[in-house]
This record gives sequence, C-alpha cells and structure tokens, in this order.
Amino acid sequence: MRIKKKTLLRKLFFILLLFIYLSQIGLAGEQIVLSPDGTNSNQNQINEAIKQAASQAEGITVFLTEGVYPVDNTIIMRSNVKLMGDPNAIVQVSSTRSQWFTGRTGVISCKESIKNVEIAGFQIDGNIKNLPTGYANSQPGREHDCEKLINIGGYSGDFANNIKIHDMKLYNAFSDGIYIIYAQNVEIYDNFISNCQHEGIYFSVVRGGGHIHNNRIAGITSGCARLDNCDTCLVEYNLFFSYGGESYGAYKHGENGLQIGDAGSSKGYNAAKKGYPTRNIEVRFNTFSDPGLRAIWLHGGKNVYIHDNEFVDAAILETMGVPIGDISIDNQPTLEMTEKVFDSIFDILEVEFTDSGTTNQTEEDIHYKVQKTESGRIAGGIKIIGFKDLINIEGVPYIPDNDSVLVKYEAVKAPSFSWNNTGVSKIKKDVDIKTENGNTTATLTVKMEWYKLSTDSTGTTKKKYKTSTAVFSDTVKAPGVLQRPSELKGILYEYPIHSLAYVPSEGLTKVKYEYDGKEVNHIYLLGEQHRNENGVLYTNFSQVNYWKGDLHHQGQFLFIDGPFDPEKMTVTAYTPYETLQVTHFDYVKKDYPEKFYDDWVFPSFGLFVILGFGAWYFIRKILY
Repeated sequence: MRIKKKTLLRKLFFILLLFIYLSQIGLAGEQIVLSPDGTNSNQNQINEAIKQAASQAEGITVFLTEGVYPVDNTIIMRSNVKLMGDPNAIVQVSSTRSQWFTGRTGVISCKESIKNVEIAGFQIDGNIKNLPTGYANSQPGREHDCEKLINIGGYSGDFANNIKIHDMKLYNAFSDGIYIIYAQNVEIYDNFISNCQHEGIYFSVVRGGGHIHNNRIAGITSGCARLDNCDTCLVEYNLFFSYGGESYGAYKHGENGLQIGDAGSSKGYNAAKKGYPTRNIEVRFNTFSDPGLRAIWLHGGKNVYIHDNEFVDAAILETMGVPIGDISIDNQPTLEMTEKVFDSIFDILEVEFTDSGTTNQTEEDIHYKVQKTESGRIAGGIKIIGFKDLINIEGVPYIPDNDSVLVKYEAVKAPSFSWNNTGVSKIKKDVDIKTENGNTTATLTVKMEWYKLSTDSTGTTKKKYKTSTAVFSDTVKAPGVLQRPSELKGILYEYPIHSLAYVPSEGLTKVKYEYDGKEVNHIYLLGEQHRNENGVLYTNFSQVNYWKGDLHHQGQFLFIDGPFDPEKMTVTAYTPYETLQVTHFDYVKKDYPEKFYDDWVFPSFGLFVILGFGAWYFIRKILY
C-alpha cells in the first residue's frame, strides 16, 4: 500500500501546526519566565519575550529568574508590559563589544512613546570597571549621555504615560540610573541606586503625576536626583547621599543631593522657552547627607516648596569605617560600601529611633511643680501634663486609650489662712478625669477639715471643726485613640517557582517575616522619642517604606524563592503598642504556564516529530 504524496503533505502540515501551537503554550499565561541563556546577548531572548508579551490583548509579565544576564545591546520596552525579576537576577552590561549605549539608547530603552509599563524587582550592573574610561564623555557635545541604565519616555508631541519603576538595584554606570523624558504619571520608588556617575534619578519634562519616593540613592559627580522642566511632582521620603572624590571618567566634584530648575540653567537646552517651565514641585521628608557641593540646588521654578527635610553631616561616616573622602577612579563606591552608608543612617543622624510608642514612663517618673492658686482657705491646682505613650503620626496625635491621661496636682492650706489658734486635721483630694466632645478635663475636688482652738472657763482647750471645699480644673484637647487591628490575616500568592506574602499595613509600625532561618523587617512607621515641656515622653512617627534584613522583597510583598513551605515561616506584626502573631493566611495558587524550556526544546521536538513521521513512513513502505 502506498501513501499518496498529497496525504503525506497534509499530515506534515498538521504536525507543523501542532508544533507551532505547542511552542506558544509557554506564553499563554500570566508570565513568560526566562533564565540566562549562556551568551553575552541575553537582550535577544528578553526582547523577544517583551515583544510577545506586548502582543497579548492585556499584556503579560516577563520574569527574569536568578542569575546573570550579560547584554551587549539594548533591551527594548514596549507598552502594556511588565518586566520583573528575582532580586538576584542581574542584567549586566557586557564588555565584549563596542559602545552602544549613547543618546536615547540605554541599557533598557524604548523606540516609541510607551504607556502602562512596570520595571521592578531585579538588578542592573553597568559594569564600568570593565569598560574603557573613554566611554564616559565619548559622544561629542553630549557629556554624560553614555550608559543610562533605564532610559525611557516619550516625545514632545506624544508623552509617555503610567510608568512604574520600583524595587530595583541599579549601580556602576557612566551616566544616569533612571532617566525619564516627556512623560506623565511616573512613580519611582523603593529603589537602591549606587555609583551612577551622573544622576541617580533624572526627570526631564515630566509634567503631572511625577512621584519619587522611598529611594536610597548614593550619587557621584552630579545629583542623586534631578528635575528639569517638570510640573506637579513630589519628592519625599528619600535618602540622598552624595559621595565626594573623583569619578570614573566624568568630571570631578559636581555632586549635589537634589537639583531642580530649567535645563537652560545647566548645560542642556532651555526647555522653559519651549513651553515647559519648572513649577509646582514639593520636596519633603527626605534625608540629605551631602559632603559635596549642595544638598539642594534650586536654580529655577515657580511654586517650589521645600520643607521638613533632614540635613546631616556625613563626616561621622569616616569614624565608622566608611572611606567617603577617598572615592576615586581606583576606589569606586562599592555596593557593600553604599549599603553600609545606608544601614548607618540612624547613627549618622545621631538619633535613637524606635518602632514602639510605649515609653514605660509613669507619673512618679515625672517631676513637675504644680502652680497653685488660692480658693478660700485652700491653695491648690491640677495640671494635665500630657498623655502616657502619646504618638504623633505625621503630626496627628494618638493615644492607646482614654486612660492615658497624666496629671499632677497639689492642695494645701492657703498661705493667707494663718489665723492664730487654727490648724488642719486632714485634706481629702479627689481627681476626676473625663474625655468628651474632643476635650479632656481633669478636676480636683479638695475638702479640707480644719479647726479653731478655744479655751473655756475651766482652762480646757477645745477644737471647733469646720470644712472648706475648693475645686480646681484643667482642660486640654484630647488626642484620638489609635485604631489598630486585634488580629491580622495575610495573603500569600504561591507560584510554581516562588511565592509572595503580604500583611495589610494599616495600624502597624512594621511586619517581621522569618523564613528558613532568615528574617526581614518591613518598616512602615519609624519613631523618634522626645519630651514635652513638662517632661513627658512622646514619640513622633514618620511614614516610611523600608525593608531591612536578609530576605528579598518585591514591591510590598515578601519574595520567597523556590517552593513555599509554611512550616518555615513565622510572621509577627507590630502596632505602636502591641505585638501580634500572624497565623492565618489566605493562600492563592497562581498556576501560570511557565517557560521552563530552553529555546532549542520545541524546535528540536518539532524536528523529532518530523523525523519520526518520516521513519514511520519508510518502515511502512518497507513492510507493506
């Protein structure tokens, strides 16, 4: 029996269609999962994955697993794509080819005005120690335009929109860590940036919804952050540290903490003359530790509000073994050095911080002299000197309960009551404290039993008793009682190769995650203790978003690499006043088809199918 040629072709065509279908299955879920491909051109597989993710109706996530991804050309972001990765995934500039990262071509760039993109979770290493120093200013007339690590945005007639970059570790670049141009609704947060030798974060013509917050940036030769020709942007809760010393090919000693103005004030074009003046900028709650030129260089702009920032002397770092004054071409600020700077910030500030609002102070610990006034035959007074364990969160006062009022009071015989032959037998003092209608009132009621001596005709001395009463009071505005949870439930998203855990932060100062012998603290509120004028301790809390410890995170989630084992995890939540064990989690399985295969698998599979079919055909021909 002979198989018709046409029939065979139809079967081969069917097999090819099946192969194409099977090769697409790995892209049909929520993520395309990549691993290093063993070449110096990992951008090829990343770009292909981004292209395929962007082709989906709603876009999907491209996820980089742990490992080093050498790249010798740019990674091209597209709209409606999330590029995310394991905290130990490192995109590293390869030294195997000539310079390619100039102008608007960075390590991560775009070829169109991008919309709805997110870059998060992994590292980018500019690898400047293994690149020629001549790259630094190699583009004529465009100093510092070499090797921007993330260089994305839009165009003057087509602004980019809705960009998020967070939880990245960016380091060792000739130019900017993050450069955003012609964009709106841009949020840059929770990033670590070190040794990027122009700007750490650079906003150029970001107009509306620009938000830079909770970043840790150690800059060299220029600003930790810079806003040129921006409108309606907020810079808050960042730690800016500017290294001194020489740069690796760029100009020396130009370092600033934050630069704000119009580009014409520096070496760029004057975008203000093109309709993009700097205005409506707020800078608040940042910490500047700056041994360089200026903590803040404000050289232009309208409605620029700078308030509630910390400015500290970084010289103390030298005594802590951090050689900040010896930065040079041969002594670049390493990741370890920068981490030491950041981890030592509380020592730099020389302030003792706490995550608890409990002071353990009692009324007996407070020495306060009550001012007395006379009321009839009684001199007395009462004073609300404060509230036990008072906290302020961003200026709003709270107490643990309405029994937290601290009062001092005193009552004695009035000095003017000094008649001869009189005395006091006893003084009874009753204190009543009420909180209503937003006010707390402390009332002291004093009953004094006194007597007058007299002598009768027989010479017998008698005491004639009388009673005097006086009332004293003090009223202050009452803080609100802090609402906090009595029990907590977390959520855990369990993926095949990793898991993400989260505990709602409302009412908490921090959450401590312990997993497999390691721990990390996610800190939401950080407090500093003070005393009021009466000697009462209280705690000022600032809202922060800070992770400290050995475990990794992704955004607001704890990142657990590998299969999740609930027996290995302990979670403890802290309010300003209580400690809570989080024992209940809602588990959500996230079963995405994972690209677990190498690029050769499906082509080889297709080849094997075709060869197998051919073998089957010839065997049948021989047998039949």
